[in-house]
Amino acid sequence: MKGLQNLYADSQDGIHWNRHVLKQFQDSKGSLENNIYPARHAVRSGFTGPANRKLDHNQSVLSTPHLGAGRRYTMLSFGGGHLPIVPYDGTGLAFSEDGLHWTDGPDEPVIPGFGDVAWFTYDDLSDKFRGIVKTYLSVRGHARRSVMYTESDDAIDWTLPRPAVLPDEQDDQWAEGNKDHFTQFYGMPLVRYESRIFGLLQVFKCIDGAKSREGYIDVQLVSSRDGQRWHRVGDRRPIVERGEPGTWDWGIVQTGNSLVVDGDVVRVYYTGSRQSHADKGKKGNQTWQAIGMATWPRDRIVGLRGDAEGGELVVKLEGSGKDIHVNANANRGSVVAEVQRPGGELVEGFEHASCQPLEEDTLDHVLRWRDDPTLPAGEGPFQMALRIADSEIFSLWLE
Repeated sequence: MKGLQNLYADSQDGIHWNRHVLKQFQDSKGSLENNIYPARHAVRSGFTGPANRKLDHNQSVLSTPHLGAGRRYTMLSFGGGHLPIVPYDGTGLAFSEDGLHWTDGPDEPVIPGFGDVAWFTYDDLSDKFRGIVKTYLSVRGHARRSVMYTESDDAIDWTLPRPAVLPDEQDDQWAEGNKDHFTQFYGMPLVRYESRIFGLLQVFKCIDGAKSREGYIDVQLVSSRDGQRWHRVGDRRPIVERGEPGTWDWGIVQTGNSLVVDGDVVRVYYTGSRQSHADKGKKGNQTWQAIGMATWPRDRIVGLRGDAEGGELVVKLEGSGKDIHVNANANRGSVVAEVQRPGGELVEGFEHASCQPLEEDTLDHVLRWRDDPTLPAGEGPFQMALRIADSEIFSLWLE
């Protein structure tokens, strides 16, 4: 097969997958008995033979029924400039009613230029398309792969991409002063999760200086409320770690642009490679890549932990309602809380001493106070001072 191809599979449960014979795209032997997914050159020309993957790289397929008939799904993907299919480099657009048969969008890229890694999502909470495109920026003396944020109301007209997250000095600490070792950001799939937009930041630790080819990739989490201001979370530790040496995902781990919530479990799918970045691309090298799945209990992607001596955390209460819910693991310690007005003024009846301690591992616990008070109506917003001893807290909300 010429180059890498996009392949189609579907599943009823997200665990067991079916590969269907689509008969839409020829493989290297001229056969249509395969599950190769249509690329942009096929949509534009009707040619069904094998195509170079750079014509339709890194597809994001989004559910967009709000766009009307024929546009139940929207696909955005990077295409290199290969006349007459793609006039110049950039992200192209296509639409589909069934997710299998596509009609083309504008002839020219809707986002001109930038790199070959781009990720998009449709955020139905804010009714916006959000995207991340890759470019190189000079950061502290190195040309680094960097992630740029853009958004759109219709997937056609996009804002000028601007830096979302840049590698800082802390990101380079692992290099221990080696001038040829430095951090780059390869890409950042986006996903809406409750009240936040999560970025699944693909962190590339480069180890060959200006060549910028060799290194390893894992995934860290960043968070935003609006797509404009991004915050590093989880102490910059990988949320999807590379495997042990010799395993199938030792060299590279890269997630897609979705978190799937299935009851009390959150899933993410990721591509793993047992080769490093440069080894994966060497001519004649036997590569190994596969798709894996990582899971967390609901809302437990990252948490805040207090040691045995305890610590205090002040957070803003989000949502509306009379009950305060906590997702925490306190089976070896305890969590107690106090409700305050902004600035720290105590709300009467909600002091620490009156709070019934949480002392179990639970995804959803309702906090109670001795006299069962209710939050004063119309006096919000409120904040909560949590005392966490030998426990870990993951989320907090009003309902």
